[in-house]
Amino acid sequence: MDILQRIRDMYPALTKKQKGIADYLMDNPEDVCYITLAQLSQQTASSELTLLRFCEKIGCSSFLELKNEFREYTQHMIRLLSAPAYFPPEHASCSAKEALLTDICRQEAAAVADFSASFNPESIVAAAGQIKKSRRIFIFAHDISKILGEFLEARLRLLYFNATLIDLADLSETQNRLQHLCEGDLVIFFSFPKYYYPMGSIARKAAVTGVPILTITDSISSPAAEHSTNLLLCKTSTKMFYNSLTLPMTALNLLASCLVIDMVPEAERKDFKKTLSS
Repeated sequence: MDILQRIRDMYPALTKKQKGIADYLMDNPEDVCYITLAQLSQQTASSELTLLRFCEKIGCSSFLELKNEFREYTQHMIRLLSAPAYFPPEHASCSAKEALLTDICRQEAAAVADFSASFNPESIVAAAGQIKKSRRIFIFAHDISKILGEFLEARLRLLYFNATLIDLADLSETQNRLQHLCEGDLVIFFSFPKYYYPMGSIARKAAVTGVPILTITDSISSPAAEHSTNLLLCKTSTKMFYNSLTLPMTALNLLASCLVIDMVPEAERKDFKKTLSS
């Protein structure tokens, strides 16, 4: 039995104060993975002692055990809501296969053309400006977005930025980074369908710290978008995969290029390129 079901089963036996705590936990299950005892105390208007007694009431020996059970629940939901990263095509003849590949190629080219036609350089310049002002840069990514995160981290380190990639699947490390964000930090989120289950909660926790947030995503309605300072939007849907990396990679190349323009004098750019690995 998962932690939420246990709380629901015990709900009638809880005191009024305990029911208020239970309501918060059931309404915000993904938040519990990233919250401290002091923060939960503030959110529920309960003393820390009351919260510890609530933990015991529902069968958890400590607040840490409560958080661990909610982490298990979150991991279960991530697995449950995860789906194959591709759409299995129907069996096709060789000629039909070639026609389909040609169609996919045209769609990718059309997506790039649309991106170019509506390209807003101000969004890239603003994102680059935020990066330049930052003392530390934390890049949060999950699943296939880690490829994008690794690429961005490598580009930023070439330009001597203090950039670190965090795998969102590591809930403990994610919590640790969120708790220690401070002035001078920049958070960069990658968020593409199917969106990572706790993404909204993670972005909200980052926003509470007051640090600027750059989100690279496919839509203004994605879970991290509403908490972001800057957005870079890239359409990613394809016929075969949930996400094509073509446009996000294009946006990252533009972002890195903007940083080079700002930081490497034109006379030194040829020498700069020679320093790059293959």
